[in-house]
Amino acid sequence: MESDSQSPVPLLVTEATTPEGEYESRIANINTTPVQCTTEYFSWRYLTDLSAKVPELVEQFGSITASLMGDCVLLGTDSGVVVVGDYIGRIKAVLGSQATAMYGSVSALAFSTDLLMIIAGYSQGYVVVWDWTKGTTVSVSRPVQSGDSVDTIGHPADTAITSVGFVGKSKHRYFSSSASGYVLYHHIVRRILTTMSTVCLTMPNSGSSVLFEVASLPCGTYENPLDDIGLVAILTSTHLTVIKTHNGVEQQFRLSFQQQQQQKQQKQTDATGGLNRKFSRRPYAGSVAWLPALKYRKPATATDPAEHEYALPMLAFSWGPNVHVLSILPDDEVAANGATMNGAPFRVKFEKEAEWSAVEDVALCRWIDAETIVYMTQSQRIFVFEVEQLQETEISKSPPNYIAGQPWTTLATGVEAEPSYAQAMCVHKRRVFALCGQMAVYTGRLLTWAERLAVLVDKGDFIEAITLAAGFYQGRTGKIVIGLPRTRRMGDKSTSQREFLVGSKVVGLMRDALQRESTNMSDFQSNSSSTRALASVCVEACLAISNERFLFGELFDFYLQDPARLHMFLEVIEPFIVSGQIERLPPQALNALVSNYTTTPQMVRRLGEVLMSLRLSPGEFDIDCVLNTCRRHHLWRTFARVWLSMGDPLAPINSIITTAKEAARQRDGDDSVQDPVEAQKTPASTSSLVLYGDETAEIVLFDYLDMVIRGRNYPEGTAILPQQRAEKYSTLISELLFPPIDTSQPPKDIESTFATFLGLAELNIDRLLLLLKHALSDPFLDYINIIIKPISDTNTRASERSLRRASQVKSLLQIAVDTIFLLVNTAYLDQSAILTKRLVGLLSSFAVALYATRFPLVFLKDDIVSRWVDILLRLDDPSTRSERECAFEMILKLNPPQSHADYIDSAREAGFFRVLEYIYRMQGQYELALCTYLEHPDYAYHRSVFSAINDFAAKSDVSATVGVTQFVLKRTQELADIDAESLAGAVETISALEHDVIIELLAEHPQSQFAYLRALLDPTPDGLSRTPRLHTQISAAGHILSAGDERLPPDIGLSEEQHIVFYPFLSLVPDSPDKTSKYPPKYHERYLELMCTYSPGSVLRYLKQSADLTPEPFRLSYVRSVCTRHKVGDGLVWALVRLGDFSGALQTLLEHVDAEVEIIRAAVPAPESDSVSQPAALGEADRERLVEHLDAAARYIASCIDVCKTAQSKLGKDVATPPPTHRHLKQEEKDSYRSMVSVQLCDLWLTLLQRALGYLHATNRTLDSLLVATPAQMREAWQLVLKRQRWMLQSVLDALIFVASPASSFISLRNIIQQLIASSTSGNDGSGGGRTDQPDSNTTRPTSATSRSLDIAEMQHLLGVAVGAYKTEAQLMALTSVLVDYDLFTTFGQLLRSQKQGWRVAATGDASLAAVASAPGRRALLGKHEHDDLCCDGCGERLFVDQRRSQCLAGWRKQMKQYFETDALHVLDLHVFEDKDAQLQWIKLRGASAAHDRFLSSSATGTAAGGEGSHVEDHRQVALFRCGHGYHQLCLAERGDKSLHPTTTGGKGESKHSKLLLECLRCAGVDHDHDEQHSPHRTDVQQQQQQQSVVV
Repeated sequence: MESDSQSPVPLLVTEATTPEGEYESRIANINTTPVQCTTEYFSWRYLTDLSAKVPELVEQFGSITASLMGDCVLLGTDSGVVVVGDYIGRIKAVLGSQATAMYGSVSALAFSTDLLMIIAGYSQGYVVVWDWTKGTTVSVSRPVQSGDSVDTIGHPADTAITSVGFVGKSKHRYFSSSASGYVLYHHIVRRILTTMSTVCLTMPNSGSSVLFEVASLPCGTYENPLDDIGLVAILTSTHLTVIKTHNGVEQQFRLSFQQQQQQKQQKQTDATGGLNRKFSRRPYAGSVAWLPALKYRKPATATDPAEHEYALPMLAFSWGPNVHVLSILPDDEVAANGATMNGAPFRVKFEKEAEWSAVEDVALCRWIDAETIVYMTQSQRIFVFEVEQLQETEISKSPPNYIAGQPWTTLATGVEAEPSYAQAMCVHKRRVFALCGQMAVYTGRLLTWAERLAVLVDKGDFIEAITLAAGFYQGRTGKIVIGLPRTRRMGDKSTSQREFLVGSKVVGLMRDALQRESTNMSDFQSNSSSTRALASVCVEACLAISNERFLFGELFDFYLQDPARLHMFLEVIEPFIVSGQIERLPPQALNALVSNYTTTPQMVRRLGEVLMSLRLSPGEFDIDCVLNTCRRHHLWRTFARVWLSMGDPLAPINSIITTAKEAARQRDGDDSVQDPVEAQKTPASTSSLVLYGDETAEIVLFDYLDMVIRGRNYPEGTAILPQQRAEKYSTLISELLFPPIDTSQPPKDIESTFATFLGLAELNIDRLLLLLKHALSDPFLDYINIIIKPISDTNTRASERSLRRASQVKSLLQIAVDTIFLLVNTAYLDQSAILTKRLVGLLSSFAVALYATRFPLVFLKDDIVSRWVDILLRLDDPSTRSERECAFEMILKLNPPQSHADYIDSAREAGFFRVLEYIYRMQGQYELALCTYLEHPDYAYHRSVFSAINDFAAKSDVSATVGVTQFVLKRTQELADIDAESLAGAVETISALEHDVIIELLAEHPQSQFAYLRALLDPTPDGLSRTPRLHTQISAAGHILSAGDERLPPDIGLSEEQHIVFYPFLSLVPDSPDKTSKYPPKYHERYLELMCTYSPGSVLRYLKQSADLTPEPFRLSYVRSVCTRHKVGDGLVWALVRLGDFSGALQTLLEHVDAEVEIIRAAVPAPESDSVSQPAALGEADRERLVEHLDAAARYIASCIDVCKTAQSKLGKDVATPPPTHRHLKQEEKDSYRSMVSVQLCDLWLTLLQRALGYLHATNRTLDSLLVATPAQMREAWQLVLKRQRWMLQSVLDALIFVASPASSFISLRNIIQQLIASSTSGNDGSGGGRTDQPDSNTTRPTSATSRSLDIAEMQHLLGVAVGAYKTEAQLMALTSVLVDYDLFTTFGQLLRSQKQGWRVAATGDASLAAVASAPGRRALLGKHEHDDLCCDGCGERLFVDQRRSQCLAGWRKQMKQYFETDALHVLDLHVFEDKDAQLQWIKLRGASAAHDRFLSSSATGTAAGGEGSHVEDHRQVALFRCGHGYHQLCLAERGDKSLHPTTTGGKGESKHSKLLLECLRCAGVDHDHDEQHSPHRTDVQQQQQQQSVVV
């Protein structure tokens, strides 16, 4: 639809010299200007003449700050000058002078309705109305200065004017808005004197509210009452306000941004397809635009003779990314002068028309026409929005150049907002004008649908052009379309007009494309993607416009010219045929398809799918060609469908049966059936074809019969219409399967008469029976009845035999049963080859089932029934026994005999145990009936005996109960082996049976007894419900005790009041019971004993589960004994804990740990110190076993910790909160009880801690004893053991710290440490040696801490843990008090004195010391010094002295062995220490060395005999080895040089005195007094260890 005027603003019609005339004259020039940027929807053009003039204007008047494009061109500069020109570049007027320079830059421009007046807003707050034809000012609105009165109305000074415009048709009413937020309405009154009244419409609010834009409703193309009321829309960041300015200012509409957002969030939907965004703050961009009332032309019709259609005004505005459209109409009748008819206040109604969410904030929106809005986002992406279609189209990513906006609002208010683009971009007469970069002017417009197609054709993109044209035709482009009717006002007329306009264009494009393609076909390639795409697009277009004549006319003829083209075209239309878009093919195309799709097996399969998808009607295709192709290539689905579509449902059956039999014989290896002559006639390609599973003749045949006999099309499955045709086809198929003959007179040639049925049975009897079952159960076959004719009349046409009267016919169901009986009886009696035994059994079972289930619809005589029974019982075919048994049972229930006993022997011989059970049940022999379940050969059937037992037990018949009882008692063991849980449930149900009897009967079968007890005592969640009667007693505390509970006092003749149980600890008293024990304790105890034998891993779970029962179902002493006897450790520990023997439980676990440790030591044996042979390397499998045993030991340690924690939780519970029965105790008794608990708990933790320390100590000793040549893998294995044992010790300490916090009142870490120190002190003999320094490698069991002395490192470790615990709880002051406690301090001092900690040489009797003492020249030196001083092994002089004690070396040697690696020699430096404790020890060693230096400096200068004076100058250089031996550096160098580098003959050896030997010569086996008698060479292992000593 087109409007009378293309402009939203009506133009004044003047002569050709008017601006409008000049604009129209320049339209042609604009269209011929070069295209700068064209997209699919939009075209930008550069205005050459005008843009060339802009630089001159900029040079003369300043840069452009505002512009407005209409019929004239307005340009405002920063010097306050307004230039009026045209699009040719001619200057019409220059408005401004030196006087107007004070106004500032031009910031806003607007035309009047007649284009003779101009409003200009300036950056200093001035608003001037110009008569540009005369070059004079009409009025000037000055800003408010600082000296003006309070009542002065105006814009603030130095504030830019952002929007101006005339209101309605008037040239004397206009508005202006400033960046500060003021909106003023001006009215110029011309009477005697020209005056101007100004009204302030809005003022800036406090806060961050921003004024976006102000616009007035322009006049439309027809008289509308809204044009004269002067509507002005004011858009801010918080509100949209519409004000009426004529006849008084009055607000007509107001919308809050917050209110609008809340409504949107409540009703948010994706129906519009836009991106919905939620705002919690104000928007940063906004725009508003009016659409005036417009009049449209439309064709007149008989029903609607009007030639015009009217559109009401609309308002579009944007807040952030949300675009809203409101329609406006008057609420009351309005007179011509704008006043209401009834005198009421004038009101305007606003209704929501559309809403959309853009991809980002919208900076400017304008109307193109009544249906289209163009808007630009903040990133200058331009979109077009169709109001009626609610459809968005991006027409341009950005303009050709950047559009410069003016940030007036931000400059004036300081609030963040998008720049204003209202003065840089506008819309006039469907064209978009933009001032880009202040120097270039561009115009753009939307392309019509024909122009868009022309652009694609010019590019040579026919494929895209045809696709787009087809989309135009169907109205599914999804984007904006210009020039085609798409409005809702036209309804279906728009569709018909669109198809008329576009249809011929689509055909023309396809012809042009084919013509262009024909010129490029010389080097045609069938696999060309572009050629194939063109064919596909043309086919889609023909189908879209429903023009099959062109598709199979010109298009098909074009591709028919070349075989390669034709093959490609057929491949293109194939998916359209399969999808159903093409349902019919002309004969020529169908023949071409058949001839081209038979080259490969894959093509043949595709041909079958294509033919199945087509609608083939007689006379429309070559029948012989299609059928021969299907038969030759085994396209049986297509073959059957073609015959069915031709109205002959019987023709494909015999052909497919013959082929299926041949295929079956070939599968069975019978290749001799095929005739050699026929084999030669078979094409060679047939043998190479691959038969797919769904195309085999067998599957197709049975599917075809199943559908057609039920009145359905093949293969779709839809109903055959009309109904008469469906009944006719079904009757023909039925008579083919079951010929309508009198079965009382069997035909002579039975094989030929029933050839089809026998062929199907031989082919696949299972699918045939499934077919008959499915078909005979379909209600459709109830309409099919067949007349029975004599055999002589079988040639009568089938249609003459079909009647609807039941009295003359037999139903298909009846004739099917009669036919099967005839065939089965004949084959059974004559032993003929027409049916095998399996076929006889399956067919007879099926027929009897039909008779039994469909009676009386199927009626059989008694003699026939007897014959059926005889066949079912006497047929020797095990494969059909279950089917025959089911059929015999059905007929036995339908026709019960006079005596069921007559069939017992026959049923047993036939193996019909289910029938036998039915017979015994009918005779009341329930025990024998149950025995049949166990006699059945299928073991899965045995489980059904329990259902029968429950059924019989539920009867009120006494004989049934007796039979069930006798059966269960006789077959108890078999029943328990089948399902013990079901047996227990049956015994629980039957009152005549007792569990005691069953358990006693199973005594000789322990495994069955265990299964029965497990089902009884450890049942499933659906457990048994019967509760036995048990004798119980209640203690004084109110706790129930069973008669077998060991905690029950013995019966000594006291009264019941005196039977009070006293527990050793109150926490062992069970809580109030919620569960009761169902069975006597002997059941549980027997079950527990059997469980220890057959399932020891479940003992602990069962004990924990049964512990909740009250009374306890077993005696704890019995649990302890049986677990001890069967060596079930976890159960024994549980029992000991429950008995309160926590020490015993801990000792049991520690024994397991000892066993694991022994296994570990055996897996990695330590070598003997004097052994020559070294242990073999540790293998990978041995390492895995080692890790397994280490994990087991760690688990046992964790269990030990749990035992200790459990002891504290149980015993400490009574200490914290004693029960009411013990509240009467005295304070002394309570303290005694508390002390007892504390002592026991401390003993438990002490035992565990000592044992963990013992394991670690033993491993350290083993590591110290390893030889130098020990394999690396062996060393790594022991390091792994050491690491795990350290972790065990750390876990014990962590748990101890957790339970022994300072807040605890009965477990104290100080007490445990004190006991450790005391035990260490008492374990020494006072000689200071403690244990011998050399480990006993023969000891396999770890030595506990009670039999050895703790060293300083262990004490430091324990105290460090204590410090960490107190530090964590911020109680270091409390720790200080504990450590300085007299007892602890005294004990620790005794330990230090007893162990004689310090540095000293080896103990008396050490081999190394004896060697030194016996060396010549050294006895005097050793005589001067004590044996415990550290002396040089070279000269015998003291190395240094510990000021604290003289005996110190033994302890240091022990600690060095503990903290450092096990190599013979090591470099002792700070970086090799594993923890801070070792570092502290080394620091003490260095401090002692410094004390020795001070001692030497203050002593006499005399030296001992034997060379003492020679070492004074080097006394500071001392070498101390890990073995405990020491040397002066010079002594070590001299003796090492003599031992390792003697003088050799021939000059080959040199003496090296400057290098320090890094090896202890004594430990290396070198006799320093007899160097010449020893070998000077060392082994490679010793040479590798030179870097492992230290120089102090």
